[in-house]
Amino acid sequence: MKGSDYYVYVYIDPRDFKPFYYGKGQGSRKDAHLFDHIAGGKSALISTIRKEGLEPIVRVLARNLTEEQAFIVESTLIWQFRDSLTNRISGTFIDKFRPQKSLHKEIVGFDYNHRLWYFNVGDGPHRRWEDNRKFNYVGAGQKDVFRDAIGGLNPGDVIAAYLSGKGYVGVGKVLGCAKPAKEFRLQDGTLLIDKPGVAPNIRDNIDDLDNCEWMAAIRWKATVPRDQAHFRKKAGLFAARNVRATLSHPETIRFIEDKFGIRDLFGLTDLPF
Repeated sequence: MKGSDYYVYVYIDPRDFKPFYYGKGQGSRKDAHLFDHIAGGKSALISTIRKEGLEPIVRVLARNLTEEQAFIVESTLIWQFRDSLTNRISGTFIDKFRPQKSLHKEIVGFDYNHRLWYFNVGDGPHRRWEDNRKFNYVGAGQKDVFRDAIGGLNPGDVIAAYLSGKGYVGVGKVLGCAKPAKEFRLQDGTLLIDKPGVAPNIRDNIDDLDNCEWMAAIRWKATVPRDQAHFRKKAGLFAARNVRATLSHPETIRFIEDKFGIRDLFGLTDLPF
């Protein structure tokens, strides 16, 4: 491969065998730091090691690389061990890495991308479209498969709400991850299940996380009452029985955009909350 004479190297403290510097280079570059006299963390640490009568351990980790490959390997190692290194810069491709100390949470663009979903809002004693509109949410539950369906919604996703037997009744953006009924609060801080007049069986199985109701907050872009639901029979519009499904059917997307006065349904996923 043309120009594949680069390598990535590491400097290791011989007192505890921990790496303290990663770099990339050609030829004798890996040894150059042993002769640096520039004030800074790396040189200071090398000086401290030498006062103990020792020398840093210098090892090549990857070889026969192009310069771009070497940059990527170097950046990856620096990202992984950043807190314990003396590198002054974070690496050429560091802007393509997730933020450090963020593995405990999911981040858009790394762990998921905003999606456009078909979402069947259901209707009956556990949930009603009128409640969805009034209190800005969607719900699903009473079985683990339905819990998992609503659990697949991520903040920033856009849903096209479908009411079985009626048609499309709303378009909105997901504001937060789904929560069980006993934890789902409205913007005023009150529990949805404490609101008078909501679906009569909304509290069913409330202490069973597999079988209770789950809710996700929605900011509705547009909604209509059930008796004004939008649909066209024998037009091939998408209408699955699933609670949640990817919405990628071009004719259905155009139909929803037209009926709800939305210019770009996919574009809503890129808009801020």
